[in-house]
Amino acid sequence: MDDLKDMEPSPELTRLFVPSGEPSSIILAVQVTLLKCGGICLGTALHHVAVDGTSACHFFQTWSAICRDGDGAAVELPCHDRALLRARCPPSVHPDALSVFCPKMSFTEPSGPTASKVFVISADQLTSLKRLCGSETTFCAVTAHVWQCTCVARRLPPAAEARVSFSANIRRSMRPPLPSRYFGNALVPVFAAGAAGEIASEALESVAGRIRGAINRVDDELVRSAIDYHELFEIDYRLQRGILPETELRMVSWLGMPLYDADFGWGRPWRMSRAESLRGGHVHLMNHGPALDSGIRVLACLEAAQMEEFERLLYAKL
Repeated sequence: MDDLKDMEPSPELTRLFVPSGEPSSIILAVQVTLLKCGGICLGTALHHVAVDGTSACHFFQTWSAICRDGDGAAVELPCHDRALLRARCPPSVHPDALSVFCPKMSFTEPSGPTASKVFVISADQLTSLKRLCGSETTFCAVTAHVWQCTCVARRLPPAAEARVSFSANIRRSMRPPLPSRYFGNALVPVFAAGAAGEIASEALESVAGRIRGAINRVDDELVRSAIDYHELFEIDYRLQRGILPETELRMVSWLGMPLYDADFGWGRPWRMSRAESLRGGHVHLMNHGPALDSGIRVLACLEAAQMEEFERLLYAKL
């Protein structure tokens, strides 16, 4: 089991523990691997069109509760009402929506090799970082720090537009709000942007403010405009080859999700992690362990030539 403690996402880890997601129409695939030490590894592959992280966690909590407690399991039933996210008639996209709504990412062929690495930020370091960001949320603080470090490490031209994109949960942004147990993909991709020189040099609190500004823009009108945008324009969401351009950064957050609450009857999970390799320009955030004071893990895939400088910058302010 200790051999898996610090393993990073890789093709080998995926091959060993995660079932194939082919054909692409498969919504859920599960693989159970018995380890020599007596432990169990549960590997899953989920179709993101069908569920987001919140729904996936609800599924695993419900599944594990039924396995653990049988008919006496206390479970909350999911809401499958897709009409709640139906496009308006006629569909209409507000002109301001596209200033923050990010309908599609652009990929490019890598100019050199990429490298992946896992960084651990302790609870104390996280507290210090959030203090620098004006007591912002963990997501805003860490995203601001990672974005700034990336802009510096990449040595982007000062006038180049740098963007950081992420998915916003829309359940509480709509009017009326979606049911808390809405089961599906209730995410809207949004972005914050600025001149690379400004992102690299301004106070971290200001960078966090840009991200907070993008999040605050996610209201009912933006969500409805995003839904209508997909109704009006056909978007090809098939996986593209390549990596994100150096001016782009994509953040994926599993922070605060009850990933360690899935107790099938033999205790809470010892470690939860992504197995598949990240694409260049992507950074994943997740809790380091089940304890509230366990800190977080930052899984980053960047250009190999910039990874050493990124690591130095990441810990310099912590």
